[in-house]
Amino acid sequence: MSESPAALRLARARSRMTELGLSGFLVSHLPNVLYLTGFSGSNGWLLFGESLTLFFTDGRYERQAAEELAGDVDFEVVIKREGVLDELARRADEAFGNRRVGFEGQRLVYGDWERLGEKAQSVDWESAKDIVEALRAVKSDGEIAAIGRAVEIATEALRQTLPLVEPGVRENDISAEIDYRISRLGAEGPAFETIVASGPRSALPHASASERAVKEGDLLLCDFGARWQGYCSDLTRTFVVGEPDTRQEEVYRLVLAARRQALAALQEGASGADVDSASRGVFEREDLASNFPHSTGHGLGLEVHEAPRLSRRADERLQANMVVTVEPGLYFPGWGGVRIEDDVVVTAGEPRVLTGLDRDELLGLPL
Repeated sequence: MSESPAALRLARARSRMTELGLSGFLVSHLPNVLYLTGFSGSNGWLLFGESLTLFFTDGRYERQAAEELAGDVDFEVVIKREGVLDELARRADEAFGNRRVGFEGQRLVYGDWERLGEKAQSVDWESAKDIVEALRAVKSDGEIAAIGRAVEIATEALRQTLPLVEPGVRENDISAEIDYRISRLGAEGPAFETIVASGPRSALPHASASERAVKEGDLLLCDFGARWQGYCSDLTRTFVVGEPDTRQEEVYRLVLAARRQALAALQEGASGADVDSASRGVFEREDLASNFPHSTGHGLGLEVHEAPRLSRRADERLQANMVVTVEPGLYFPGWGGVRIEDDVVVTAGEPRVLTGLDRDELLGLPL
């Protein structure tokens, strides 16, 4: 009988822990807890060593923990009605006295770190960055399938919403409609706050939907995603309400060209900087580099933003089965902006685009 995903992931995390000379490791970031245990509640801590696997939560999750942690991993589940962190510190002090135990320094809040230090004084706590995140970057077939389903739901939600868009409809009405349809289609909910920005507001890369009413001739930028079995999708499409004018067409085609160049560079062995440079080069040649203020993309999985990065400083080499967004954009204050974002699987050859709206004629012009 093959080992479960949780068993395999914990074995890899233990191996990394040993490489760093640590005797134990504390996982506090909930997406990492979910990845290693299957627990999906809002209060869970995982403390493990070579032969110890302790899971801590509070009384609200006693039954849920028993159900979600069942399997071939021998978790010792510790339920505390109150003082979960104090009990964790006590057990850490007992199991790892005078030894080095890693914690997620970039994730653990300062107050909790202080309390651990006070309650487990014999433990040599040491910040260890990205142990679990590095494991999460390369996806299994099951994870890719879950992201793919999240993409399908988000895409269908947009398809159902677009016929309702007309002059006079407010941005927040469009946003609410997308969110409603994402949930109606079976997702756990939106993966993040849906962005809908129209007209000059589309020049704000991360604008929140507002009371602004859409007007004839507006650019309409929609950035949205669904969450399915814990996994996220993240798509952006830009439309014109009515017929596009010459400038809108021109900007859109430049962004589309940057998308194509990024996809051409996106393959196993390339760096995130290579992909970003390929995309950004399209804009640099048109003297528009300053109108592209963000990176070309980011990893996607249990979180909307995770490893790897597709940015100018991303030296990490891409591996097959990483899932990333590719999202070039151009933004002009007072006029508007265009962004196209796809969810893509890295392979040894041509990348696999998960998004369904990937043919030129469906990418947004005209509405």
